[in-house]
Amino acid sequence: MNTNNRRPDTWTSADAAGLAILPGLVRYDEAWNPATTEIGHAFRVTVRATNGYVYPASHRAGSTAGALPMGARLRLKTSVNGQDPALRTSDPNVQKIFRTMQKRGLIVADNGSDMYITGTFDTRWNNDILNPAFSLLTASDFDVIQLGWTPPSGAVALSGVSASPNPVVGGNPSTGMVTLTSAAPSGGALVSLSSASSAVTVPGSVSVGQGSTSAPFLITTSVVTTQTLATVSATYSGITKTTTVTVNPPVSAALATLSLNPASVKGGGSVTGTVTLSSAAPANGASVTLASSDPALASVPASVVVAAGATSKTFAVTTAATRRNTAVTLSASYAGVTKTATLTVKRR
Repeated sequence: MNTNNRRPDTWTSADAAGLAILPGLVRYDEAWNPATTEIGHAFRVTVRATNGYVYPASHRAGSTAGALPMGARLRLKTSVNGQDPALRTSDPNVQKIFRTMQKRGLIVADNGSDMYITGTFDTRWNNDILNPAFSLLTASDFDVIQLGWTPPSGAVALSGVSASPNPVVGGNPSTGMVTLTSAAPSGGALVSLSSASSAVTVPGSVSVGQGSTSAPFLITTSVVTTQTLATVSATYSGITKTTTVTVNPPVSAALATLSLNPASVKGGGSVTGTVTLSSAAPANGASVTLASSDPALASVPASVVVAAGATSKTFAVTTAATRRNTAVTLSASYAGVTKTATLTVKRR
């Protein structure tokens, strides 16, 4: 699927409710990332039995009397017997997950284990923390807040939100786009925006002009040291759509190649060497160390600097006369990477 639209009515999906699974999973990179202060989406939940389906679900997988329908929305209470259930665990990351259940809620997505919430596969999850914390919650700690809602027929609704480029290297901008199901009404449509991570900043809202179906907005990113996933949310007329913006750390320039022109020369002749980086040199340039296996026959400068923003730099190789053909190995080293090239110095 390349959209986040609801599946056609009566259609199923990987989840019996007809919903996509990935958007409802708890992700380690958002739950355990201190830069992500809030998880910006609801979680999928399974129950032992269901009865029909309601919006946004599109498919039924049971008719048990008294059971919840697919698509039902649940929310963790903020107070149970005068206490906040999110504080039953002392772990701040699990508290973040519980706070999301209080604000974004759960959506019944399939039949299965009762009140079962799923995370993405990630070896970093610590079940010694998660299992005891989740066992502190019971079904009675949740309210059923919505048994389904269908947007009025013909009304303008929010269709989706996207970002491009995505992923993006931290410190660089991206362009967000909100899209409506049909043309904005008279006066336009004001869509509220938010980001769940400090690594990604969006304006508070964007206006879709009258008669238009979409509008762009600026996404500003911060430099990060590790890959950061940020949920960007857009809300209009009671409908919220989300997209995940992936912010990557800057790519460090590495030594890619060392080349010689020509690669064979008569002793005393001139040769031009070139060092090339995999990406632009950093702000203070890149100093590449040079060496020769026979400096008396083919000498090179001790180093050469690739200027900031550049990707390559040339240098001169000085050769001496010789009575026999000799192969000399020249090397270039930068940031732990060494490249070599062979120069043949021929007798005259």
